[in-house]
Amino acid sequence: MNTLVAMYTGSEGWEQQLAGFVLVQKGVASANSEAGSFDPYVGQILLVRSLYDRGDWNGTYLAMNRFMDMLEVREGGIPAMSADATWNYCYEVTPPALHDVKRHKQWWDKTVNWEKFFWEE
Repeated sequence: MNTLVAMYTGSEGWEQQLAGFVLVQKGVASANSEAGSFDPYVGQILLVRSLYDRGDWNGTYLAMNRFMDMLEVREGGIPAMSADATWNYCYEVTPPALHDVKRHKQWWDKTVNWEKFFWEE
């Protein structure tokens, strides 16, 4: 038995926005003569777009979480600032149903000194 499941996936074009953001980060890193290869990220976003365009929600979810894995470990040696900015942008544009949003809170808790963030001047 086949079941059709309706899924709200957020604003259209989110995957194009994310791809564009990766390319901007690549350009910024290049302009600043920072090392690292963004090619793996571009390739992963192309996979995400392909899966999303086919309506493969599970595949898109898995591919987006692989993208997040790559950002966490700075795969390709990309600058931390680029990885962090892309990580945060993912949270803004990627529909919650298509990636593990809990990872963002876990990452923020691990990387942000909240006491300093809120209390030190």
